[in-house]
Amino acid sequence: MPDFQHPSEFEPKLSRAHLDVVCNNLLDAAYKALEATSTDDDTNWTRGVLPYGRIHGRFKRLQREGDLPWFRLVNNTLDYTVSVDGILMQVVTDDPDLRKKGHRVQKNQVERYHDSLLGPANDGNITWRAYVDSDRNPDGPTLTVSILGFDTNRNVICKWGHNYEPLVSVRTTTLSPVVEIDDSLPVRRDKDAAQKETKDVDLKDE
Repeated sequence: MPDFQHPSEFEPKLSRAHLDVVCNNLLDAAYKALEATSTDDDTNWTRGVLPYGRIHGRFKRLQREGDLPWFRLVNNTLDYTVSVDGILMQVVTDDPDLRKKGHRVQKNQVERYHDSLLGPANDGNITWRAYVDSDRNPDGPTLTVSILGFDTNRNVICKWGHNYEPLVSVRTTTLSPVVEIDDSLPVRRDKDAAQKETKDVDLKDE
């Protein structure tokens, strides 16, 4: 199974465009959380918990703003789940290759209820997870997100690594209009010429 296999090959609703938006926002929120946990008072616990919470907050904001009609946050519990064009997916902070949180592959209540409404799924009842991992570089960690699909036996049948493109703030891209200012040089007043002109006028008046 190639690592570059895209989830849309198994589930067309998980399009590249939609997953790019979700993953870019996910990583943007996580990176900003790591910047906020760079103090001497932070621990491995705060560095692990805050990014997960900030991702949840970003998803809540995306839904509140309503600019992505295909995106929805379907629950607000610790195992928060998003819907990408009707396909449910949880976020897990773990190594996608050496998964320690095996329980996170189990479907939560929202996913089970979703499956009960749909019945037998055309995609083979795949469970989707977005794994967020860090290289834990003390000089500045690099984060990655991988989308994994699991079959009913919890075997990985799809794996795709997202290529992160940092989001650019509108404030950094909107520049003030350029105002052209005439580069005029200062003119020195000739006092002697002014006095001479005055004398000439006086002579003429006489």
